[in-house]
Amino acid sequence: MLFDSDLVAAVLIMLVGMAFFTSSMVEHTDNYMDAIKTNILHDKVTYQLKTLVTDGTLETAILLMNNNNADVAEKVIKNRIRFRNYNLTIGNYSVNGTNTNEGINTSNFVLVSAVILMNRTEGWYGVYGDDNELKITDKHFISEEDAYNHLKKDIYRSYHYKKAIFYFKNNTPIKVTLKVYGD
Repeated sequence: MLFDSDLVAAVLIMLVGMAFFTSSMVEHTDNYMDAIKTNILHDKVTYQLKTLVTDGTLETAILLMNNNNADVAEKVIKNRIRFRNYNLTIGNYSVNGTNTNEGINTSNFVLVSAVILMNRTEGWYGVYGDDNELKITDKHFISEEDAYNHLKKDIYRSYHYKKAIFYFKNNTPIKVTLKVYGD
């Protein structure tokens, strides 16, 4: 025979059990959501760095930085990276992109890195581009004047930045890291 007190005890036991079950499921689900968000951010950061390497932006930036034109390289890099809070390190040079209206959550970040080995022939190269991209001529030239004359051709007319840069052969790899903070 069931008494009212037995039913009350059973309901209380079920409510307490359901509360524990619900709180453990929420905690378990939140951990999975954090892992998924981190994986998605990691993929985005990896893709961003891969894009900067494969399209030649970082190689051009390295040449410009080594020839005292880091301001141009930094401007283009900042226009290319689509994250709010990041730190791109190229060798010993750092490019920071920070939104000053937001605080940086340094406990939540993704870090990806690459090693670049420039395999070019020593000589003069033409660097051309605009605020969103920089490119290097495929061939090298014997003199600075030859490089500038090459950049005067019609195919380079639409680019407002044109510079002749000398590349010294160097077999030292350059470490590049991109660290993105935030969600």
